Amino acid sequence: MGEPRVLVVGAGLAGVLLARRLRDAGAEAVLVGPHGGGPGGGHADATAASGGLARAFEPDPAARALATASLAELWDDPALAAAAGWRATGSLYLLDAVDAGAAAGVAGAEVLTRDEVSRRFGFDRLPDGTVGVWERRAGHLDPDRLRRSVLRGLDRTETTPVARLGDGAVDLRDGRRLTGDLVVVAAGAWTPGLLRAAGLPSTLRTKHIQYAHHRTGRADLPCFVDETSGLYGRPAGPGRVLLGLPSDRWDVDPPAPAPDTGLAARVRAVAARRLPGLDPRPDGPPVSAVDCYSDPPGLALRAVAGAVHTFTGGSGGAAKTVLAASRLAATALLNSRSAIRVPHG
Repeated sequence: MGEPRVLVVGAGLAGVLLARRLRDAGAEAVLVGPHGGGPGGGHADATAASGGLARAFEPDPAARALATASLAELWDDPALAAAAGWRATGSLYLLDAVDAGAAAGVAGAEVLTRDEVSRRFGFDRLPDGTVGVWERRAGHLDPDRLRRSVLRGLDRTETTPVARLGDGAVDLRDGRRLTGDLVVVAAGAWTPGLLRAAGLPSTLRTKHIQYAHHRTGRADLPCFVDETSGLYGRPAGPGRVLLGLPSDRWDVDPPAPAPDTGLAARVRAVAARRLPGLDPRPDGPPVSAVDCYSDPPGLALRAVAGAVHTFTGGSGGAAKTVLAASRLAATALLNSRSAIRVPHG
């Protein structure tokens, strides 16, 4: 009977990795949509904007398992690590002590007291009871660089923008129709709109993401997430650090969202308290984009209706789980009862 044909809509990191996993497993995977923007073309996507933080520790057990497996794959495959622009800077995750027991299953992780965090990493004014989960083998990657590397290894790609989804079909803007056994929409922030236009159900939402680069005299700052304030960051070259806070702008139209000046001001205020000595002036304009969020959050394969699935919902942090999540999604698709070969035009 042969393997199924799977149409993967969306050429962000999630889509190209899923197409690669499917191809490597013997399926006929067709990646659909412009490379380097949304499926409609012309705009940068969350992959290009991602900070790429990658670590094993996550408070949620399911996310922790995926993040652990993804980090292990980076370390076990030097060629993959090079393609991803991997940098092992270490990762510090700050949270309330009541949740720190989750670090016990992360190989090599250290649990640090608030005073140890302040002494070793220079964080200031942390609340009483704060603990830090320190992973020496964690760091960050370049999602857009990895996307471009994986794209070069794909056999079937179609860069014409998508006009409409169908059950087992994708209509392109030039009038052509692609058909397949399965359709997987991995188009990030464009996914909810594509589903709505096709009359398909969806609980996915879009949300603004934003960060800026700042100058710092410190050379030892690792990747970090500070749940006590929301601040996150990573090294961004000599004397430079990327800093951001979660946005509260929901249901944002994906193309080129306007920067949030209020959010930028809050980042500067929080960073001034947590990281003494940081230059509060941004080094260049903020990076502003939109990502797709699910409830519960996490990058995962989700059935929609008929032959249509989604593979998105990473909620702004899919870089750390995408390697393992794409492998699981490909396996699930190939095991799906929907994967029955039919004639294709």
